Amino acid sequence: MLKKEIKNLRDEINKHNYNYYVMDNPTISDYEYDALFARLKEIEAEHPELVTLDSPTQRVGSVSTGFEEYKHKYRLYSLDNTYNDDELRRWYERVQKECPEKVELVCELKIDGLAIALTYNNGYFQTGVTRGDGIIGENITQNLKTIKAIPLKLFKECDVEVRGEIYMPKTSFEKLNEESKNKGEKIFANPRNAAAGSLRQLDSSITAKRDLSMFTYTAIIENGDYLPKTHWDSIQYIKELGFKTNPNIKLVDDIEGAIQFCKEWENKRFELDYATDGVVIKVNRLDYQNELGFTSRAPKWATAFKFPPEEMTTKLLDIELGVGKTGAVTPVAILEPVNLAGSIVSRASLHNFDEIERLDVRIGDKVLIKKAAEIIPKVIKVVETDEHNDLPKYVAPKTCPECGSPLEVRDGEVNLYCANENCSSVAKAKLEYWVSKEAMDIDFIGPSVISQLYSLNLAKKPLDLYKLTFDDFMKLDLVKEKSANNMYNSIQQSKSKPLTRFLTALSIRHVGKETADLIVSEFPTLEQLKNVSLEKLAKIEGVGEKIARNVYDYFHEPENIKMIAEFESLGFKFENNNQNKTTELAGKTFVLTGTLETMTRDEAGDKIKLRGGKTSSSVSKNTSYVVAGANPGSKLDKAQNLGVIILSETEFLDLIGENK
Repeated sequence: MLKKEIKNLRDEINKHNYNYYVMDNPTISDYEYDALFARLKEIEAEHPELVTLDSPTQRVGSVSTGFEEYKHKYRLYSLDNTYNDDELRRWYERVQKECPEKVELVCELKIDGLAIALTYNNGYFQTGVTRGDGIIGENITQNLKTIKAIPLKLFKECDVEVRGEIYMPKTSFEKLNEESKNKGEKIFANPRNAAAGSLRQLDSSITAKRDLSMFTYTAIIENGDYLPKTHWDSIQYIKELGFKTNPNIKLVDDIEGAIQFCKEWENKRFELDYATDGVVIKVNRLDYQNELGFTSRAPKWATAFKFPPEEMTTKLLDIELGVGKTGAVTPVAILEPVNLAGSIVSRASLHNFDEIERLDVRIGDKVLIKKAAEIIPKVIKVVETDEHNDLPKYVAPKTCPECGSPLEVRDGEVNLYCANENCSSVAKAKLEYWVSKEAMDIDFIGPSVISQLYSLNLAKKPLDLYKLTFDDFMKLDLVKEKSANNMYNSIQQSKSKPLTRFLTALSIRHVGKETADLIVSEFPTLEQLKNVSLEKLAKIEGVGEKIARNVYDYFHEPENIKMIAEFESLGFKFENNNQNKTTELAGKTFVLTGTLETMTRDEAGDKIKLRGGKTSSSVSKNTSYVVAGANPGSKLDKAQNLGVIILSETEFLDLIGENK
């Protein structure tokens, strides 16, 4: 009798969970639900031998010491991205060539959450694993059990692995941040970060309080009464098993239907209570999917269309001044925090003081901001208001905000510069740049460490970093033995970095990584750089007289000669930049634009140069290829106008033989 009551209670509670969390259609009151749940807990407490793993009471309660690695049975691939109608059409053309008949497509909103894989045996939930690198993830089964949109027992007995996206509703995100703010706890930047942080709690009861949900979007059926022939049918089957799927899904005849779906949701997405950053478009027939197969990282039968970056209006609270490694004073907009493209933005670029004057930006204005390449927020324009003309015009500074020295204008430049060589902001900026990924790429040394080293007079210039001892690092706040060792070793290891990094890190005016690569490709040793003539430097394509003069003067300045000799005496041994270099891209010039997914633009540039090619920052008739990532901007438009070959990231990897 008791077993029957327990079974009935569990079935009823599971049914109500499904109605509420999956179908969004509650059929009883919270009071009635709580009464059922309390009765089940009471019986199980009195008869623990009757507790089963699929009981609704088993969703919450365990505390882990850590998450174990778990190898996926079936790899979780990434998706290649597209950003406009033409790229979608090109993808579809490639698909259509491989298929004998017209290809139907399924369009689904791309949920901005965390990908997971769930395994069920005989209909019972067994394991839940994060995506990880697609091959190995983390076993977070106990935390996933707390998410009521994930069934512990399916409506049918079968062996199946499903993939889905864990997300936090926007309303829940706002509530969580409000509660955290009141408690003085961590504020999450966006719903995705909040979901990620919630999933990785060692105490699953904390995860349970975070109101996470899941949309399921695919299934691999190993043993069941049905094998679907299309992706659309598999989605219907997933729903029949008891999973929550996104209702905003559409089967279309061809790519034009998919493009229409993308356009429809570009603005409608803001009405949803969850974040979506695009549309996933898949070939419908599963046999076609099998024929098309995969690249090394993504299915050929699917692509993700990414929505353009958001633009938002907010209030300009102040204009903060920063001083960089060259002494350039840069204005930064301090904003009333606003959620932009999925993250909280409170600062944005104003570029320079000419831009402030051109836009007529005034403190107190309403301004329109957007994310450039969805990374760096910038102020686009002032929003017209009645108050604008009553606000005082912004006046550019006359003195350095750090040291008070007069600012100067340099010929042909719009920036204002601090000319004081001893300015602490300039010195710290040079140190920060020296250790940055663009320059010497020294791990474990960030701005806070640099600030402390500078304040304690332990490092005033880059050379000082190589004279630091283990004990010096132990003097820093919150630094223990392991961290001190890591910092010391990372600095010492940088002595063997390529010469191009050293040249970049010297902060010679107008010599960034790209220019340093050009120079070092012609003069690959430090000895050659010290002795090269001005004329030879100026003849390097892409360098020119102005930059050549800066480099020549730098290596002939007595103080710099002395400093470089000290670097050499400290054991710097520069790697040969031309080692393993080939000529397969000789004579080809590439322009990299937008945000790449599997590498940075610098890394892509390195791959090009290693194969004998060149990179350029601007598109011209001499450009061989434009590699376009996310939000490529005007360079893509110019390339299209000039008829330059445009490569997606996948096509670029195919070209250089790294997409196998």
